[in-house]
Amino acid sequence: MKITEIKKMLNTLIQYEDSTITHVVPGLIELVYSKGTQSFQLTTLIDGNMSPYDDIDSAAEALYIILSPIKEEGL
Repeated sequence: MKITEIKKMLNTLIQYEDSTITHVVPGLIELVYSKGTQSFQLTTLIDGNMSPYDDIDSAAEALYIILSPIKEEGL
């Protein structure tokens, strides 16, 4: 997934902040946008570790790093 696609997805979460939208990569991560804290919550499903990101750029970078190995393994 390209970083521009990730940023577009994150912008969509902000636009629909009154709804609860959860993006899940099974066995890997869960991503939601919290209207209350105005941050993205990224949870790694392997260990349950939750990391908040206050802006699109930092959340997109974290997701890109996490998702990049998946693409490389599929080659």
